[in-house]
Amino acid sequence: MGRPPAGRSGTDDLKARAIAWVERTCADQDVPVKLSDPLALAKVAELLAQGRQTGSSRDSSKRL
Repeated sequence: MGRPPAGRSGTDDLKARAIAWVERTCADQDVPVKLSDPLALAKVAELLAQGRQTGSSRDSSKRL
């Protein structure tokens, strides 16, 4: 009846809003939307890896 399948409602709109948010916040901070500098990419990868380690230890510390 014109409704999208379950789980697909609004995903295109969400993606468009997310892209617009990234572009706007990057412009506000005067940083590029996409990184191409290998050193910058390595630093981002390191930060993300540290966040994963910190997040997993935090979650496991809550278990009894």
